[in-house]
Amino acid sequence: MSSELVVDVQPKEISIALLENNRLVELQKEARNISFSVGDIYLGRVKKLMPGLNAAFVDVGYEKDDFPALSRFRYTI
Repeated sequence: MSSELVVDVQPKEISIALLENNRLVELQKEARNISFSVGDIYLGRVKKLMPGLNAAFVDVGYEKDDFPALSRFRYTI
């Protein structure tokens, strides 16, 4: 199965589509007038895995690393 994430950024709206085998599985649209929102996408680098906590420290460009729970991610890379 192939998965593809398509992101369309427009001046007033951001659209994110998840395709599996070229079929739309999920579509999210969000207004751009929000400075922070749950579901924001960040490009980061994993610095340290914490298997006992099922989490990782991820450098996303802030002073401190992010600490997301790995259970929040639906797909493995």
